Amino acid sequence: MKMNIHVRTAKTDLVARVDELRRAEAQLARRLAAVRAPNDTDREAMRYIVDAPDDAPATPGGLAAHLNVSTAAITSLLRRLQERGQIVVAPHPDDARSKVLRASLRDLHSPADELTQRVEAIASEFTPEQTEVVGRFLRRLIEEIGEIP
Repeated sequence: MKMNIHVRTAKTDLVARVDELRRAEAQLARRLAAVRAPNDTDREAMRYIVDAPDDAPATPGGLAAHLNVSTAAITSLLRRLQERGQIVVAPHPDDARSKVLRASLRDLHSPADELTQRVEAIASEFTPEQTEVVGRFLRRLIEEIGEIP
């Protein structure tokens, strides 16, 4: 019986920590928005642009499809990224009607944002086995969140 109580308490504690994480993330998003720092969409856009292969560079249309947003939203997002000096928008080498998006050299060589650096530092405190368990939990949580209508 003692083991069941321990398991139930650990599960309850884990659920409580996820709720705290959700609140902390919402507070961080509000703080970042207040100082106009990169938001989640901006960061995902940068990942997409940086990860695009040289022979198939990112385009505004491809980015819009990847993010599942309108072309108007992409125009605004690209303006923000350009104003921050994170991207360069250039004519497409094969299609004069299109543009290609590339990360600026400054952004390619800059360290990860502060939150990413902190997450990496925390992750380094765990053994590979512990990291696998936490990763499995987070993957399952992401799947569940993705299934909510």
